[in-house]
Amino acid sequence: MEYGKPICRLRPIYRPNEPAARRYLRSIGGLPVKGMAKHDGRKKSAVIGFVVLVALLSTILSVMRAASDDKGERAGCGDPCIPFILKAEAVGANKVEVTFSTELEPFVPDDLKLVAPTGTWKELDPKLNRYLNVNSVETKTNEKKQTVATLEIKEALNPDGTLVVAKNRDPKTIKLLTASYYTGVRAKDIALADSLLTWQLDRGGWYKNMGAAYARPWDGKESRTELKTKSGEEIGTIDNGATTNEMIFMAILYDETKDDRYKQSARKAIEFLLTMQVPAGGWPQVYPARGNYSDNVTYNDYAMTRVMEVLRIVADRSYPFDNDIIDDKVRSRVEQSLERGLDYILKSQIKVDGKLTAWGAQHDPITYEPVGGRPYEHPSISSAESVAVVQYLMAIPNPSKEVNDAVLGALNWLEMARVKEMKYDTKTPKGSDFVAAPNSSTWYRFYEIGTNLPIFSGRDGAIKRTLPEIEEERRNGYAWGGDWPLKLLQVVAATGYYENRVYIRTAGTDSKSGSGHSLEPGKLVKIEGK
Repeated sequence: MEYGKPICRLRPIYRPNEPAARRYLRSIGGLPVKGMAKHDGRKKSAVIGFVVLVALLSTILSVMRAASDDKGERAGCGDPCIPFILKAEAVGANKVEVTFSTELEPFVPDDLKLVAPTGTWKELDPKLNRYLNVNSVETKTNEKKQTVATLEIKEALNPDGTLVVAKNRDPKTIKLLTASYYTGVRAKDIALADSLLTWQLDRGGWYKNMGAAYARPWDGKESRTELKTKSGEEIGTIDNGATTNEMIFMAILYDETKDDRYKQSARKAIEFLLTMQVPAGGWPQVYPARGNYSDNVTYNDYAMTRVMEVLRIVADRSYPFDNDIIDDKVRSRVEQSLERGLDYILKSQIKVDGKLTAWGAQHDPITYEPVGGRPYEHPSISSAESVAVVQYLMAIPNPSKEVNDAVLGALNWLEMARVKEMKYDTKTPKGSDFVAAPNSSTWYRFYEIGTNLPIFSGRDGAIKRTLPEIEEERRNGYAWGGDWPLKLLQVVAATGYYENRVYIRTAGTDSKSGSGHSLEPGKLVKIEGK
């Protein structure tokens, strides 16, 4: 949603230790600067003359800089003379070409390590502890006097530089199955699945936090949910992983047993998710409509982004949906649903003075506007919920310019909203509060749109600017602050989206440039497609 006028953004120049947003922009190749399409002839001539003058000055400065660098090489220079990896590209299924900024003599292959993550994107911790096997290394010097090393590796790479990963059919490794349903003991799993069948609602969903009840079959009389419509119909939900967890579990059991009841249950759950999506593309927390804030599109507690992640593996026919649970017609509907969901995410991103910021916890299903939830949850920009949205967007393969703009805007806002030298402490003598903490950072949960002032509120709905101003029960019974964006910003600055990516890490200092400088240990460069 826009609250101001659009602005123009220029392509940034790389700087060491650059912020996460700039690192992200650089990783996607920057954004084009809009051309000058409506200048008259005199303006064009002036522009051409200016360009020629700039080019001449640039040439003079380059010559001066080269001479200065040459002196530095002989006399001993600072950081500009430290060699580094210019690029790393996959040039074959088992070959990586690494180009350095200068000629290295000697070049010692052991100074480089190829590493891949073992952590999931959900964790925001790449865990770069898988080392790839290098069989051989060949080196040459290109026409720019740069060392180029070609590494032949054992593992296979895709043309885009990602790692070829074998299909995993272990139910215990399905990251989206967050409920402790699957045990691997066939009799227990079937008993639970049979019980869950009885608790599935008529429209295909389930309710949340029902673990104890789900251990036994529904008796046919008690309510299967805590919520009902005004007409008395039971309401299903996607909150806290409800419906999506049961759907994945049913798909696993169908894959293992071929029991058609489980297939039909999973299909019914998919239909529930497709049906509850609002025409604009978002997902409310519950369905059918409850008649209150739960009917709004819900980013809170990762509700909508989780649904989209689950539907993505359905559309991709990834395990456990790589069978006949869905046909081509349903798959097409799921793809269209995901497209509408992405469209809603982009249109609901809050703009202030033309600048993209982040998202609220809930948004209007029709207007995209941020809206309130419970009395103490006001329309605002939410740091916690926005992290999950950015994670989802960053995981999209070959993202569009609109997606990249959305990510960049949110990263910039999250960095700007950081509260430095403070932490959120839930154990002060008087309860939760923000306290001074050197070398720490935290974020408020909710920020006022337009001012970025923090919002705190008790059950009376009155907005306060400091946490001690609200009643003790809400002060200590709600997460008003935290470091939710910290890991995201750190990962973006270090690796970017990392699942199935491969990186070159500088690990040694034996390779030398002509000036005697070594590679800087610990630097990471992502392997890209040629």
